[in-house]
Amino acid sequence: MKRKPEKSCRGIPVSPGFAFGAVRVYRQYAPDPVERTLEPSEVADELKRFRQALSAAGHELHTLHTQVKRDLGSDFADFIQVQLTLIRDEEVIKGTEALIREARRNAEFAYAQTVKLLSEPVAKSADPLFKERMLDIADVANRVMRNLLGDDSRSLLEVEPGTVVFAHDLPPSEAALLDPRRIVGLVLEAGGKTSHTAIMAKAKEIPAVAGTGPLCEVVTDGQKAFVDGYRGLAILSPSANRLRAYDDEIERRRVYRQSLSVLLTRDPVTVDGRTIDLSANIEFVAEARAGKRYGARGVGLFRTEYMYLAKRRPPTEEEQFLVYAEVARLFKPYPVIIRTFDLGGDKVLAGYSEANPFLGLRAIRLTLGRLDLFGDQLRAILRASAFGNVKVMFPMVSTIEELRRAKLEVGKAKGALRERGLEFDPDFEVGVMVETPSAAIMADRLAHECSFLSIGSNDLTQYTLAVDRGNEHVARLYDHFHPAVLRLIKQTIDAAHQQGIWAGMCGEFASDLLGMLLLLGMGIDEMSVSPGVIPEAKGIIRNIDAGAAAEVAAQALKLGTSLEVKHLLRRAMDRKFPKLTEFQFEENKGK
Repeated sequence: MKRKPEKSCRGIPVSPGFAFGAVRVYRQYAPDPVERTLEPSEVADELKRFRQALSAAGHELHTLHTQVKRDLGSDFADFIQVQLTLIRDEEVIKGTEALIREARRNAEFAYAQTVKLLSEPVAKSADPLFKERMLDIADVANRVMRNLLGDDSRSLLEVEPGTVVFAHDLPPSEAALLDPRRIVGLVLEAGGKTSHTAIMAKAKEIPAVAGTGPLCEVVTDGQKAFVDGYRGLAILSPSANRLRAYDDEIERRRVYRQSLSVLLTRDPVTVDGRTIDLSANIEFVAEARAGKRYGARGVGLFRTEYMYLAKRRPPTEEEQFLVYAEVARLFKPYPVIIRTFDLGGDKVLAGYSEANPFLGLRAIRLTLGRLDLFGDQLRAILRASAFGNVKVMFPMVSTIEELRRAKLEVGKAKGALRERGLEFDPDFEVGVMVETPSAAIMADRLAHECSFLSIGSNDLTQYTLAVDRGNEHVARLYDHFHPAVLRLIKQTIDAAHQQGIWAGMCGEFASDLLGMLLLLGMGIDEMSVSPGVIPEAKGIIRNIDAGAAAEVAAQALKLGTSLEVKHLLRRAMDRKFPKLTEFQFEENKGK
């Protein structure tokens, strides 16, 4: 067979690293079973065949649930538990068996028709919960159909180790199940640096490239591919010369990463003696353990939406408390900052459907409209504060009134816990995520009414520049070095300090070498990054003079374009911070 020619595709680097392996193209399985009329004598055997397929699919899910719980933790296993419930759906089973028995139709056709009939109201509904439920229904149905049709194709959780996944995009629930021991690389046609899938890949240290444009139709399963997560390259059928050219760089980076291990126990202190609280961004307990292993000084952002996404229902107070308390104990005495549900946008909640969800009922707006959901979460967070240094922060705050209403609910939650005789930290702190231009502009007033400000640079950039960060067509316009964004960040930091509170950064800006240089110069107190980035970030902090960085930041804030800002920072790095050129942090060129 003639070897396919090498083809390079450029996208956006979203998770650093290199990967080489066999391609698996992720597509929604869509069988089209042939209708067949059974002979009366075939009905009993067909019913048996259907039940065997159900049993086999159920056994696969049980095995998968056990494997995921063992290898990735119960957080991830919840995604499988939903499907275990659906596969036992009595209405689907009875409807299928009735078609086999009474209409004498073959099992594949009967099952497909029954699922289609029962799914129609769900598919037509505008309710986002039903849309999410459709993903689970389709996945379960496809698993049963594969067993009926003898198709041995596997889900992403069951791919062979050493797989490079190509997909248009992955929904948050699928992204959460990416197993880095099996999936070594990820290439996405859509999205950008701050899409949920990109953030998840980075958290799991899976090299990834996004925004490549159409690729899935030209790549085939089993084809070899190389992923360069530093430069944003996906190389199909790489030549031997290409692979050899990468060998030296891979070895250099391996030695470099190994050299960073000495930093695990050292403090993140600048050359001129400023200590920076370097924390971890996490979504799962497994990531918290990784952050602890890498030397994080706490959790700067604990995303909690997965609890809803995994269960397709609001998690109970007790379910949340057990998770929060485990992380609090793990990091005690360091802080664990829990962000209340940032649902809406691309992470839907039952009963809400909007034309423009990113500008609609999202995050704090949504939870203030669902006080039952909000109350359960606040009580769980407060209870966890009895086991460690737990704080809470509210996402997407855009008005003072929202902060005041949220604090009122915190007070109610405290009262409810007192009535139940349950303990919590009486000095429990409340913070605000600054993610909207209005919050940054009003940061002085917000800082007057909370204990800390944490800048979410991903959304702040998106809303300031009016760029959808998940849209591959405009992703290249998304630039957190834009002077407007930088001025809002500086304004927020200054407002916090004027009120005597600290300011942090938990967005992707804190995972950029040039971004860190700017943030330290602007006076940031805390930075929260993906667990795997912590050793390198610590090394960078230890090689920066914050006073000299402040001079550079002052110049940057006077410039008119992001290109001018980046040129200034690169020149400063070469002249004032030459040791930083030794770091291979993210995109070393500050692209």
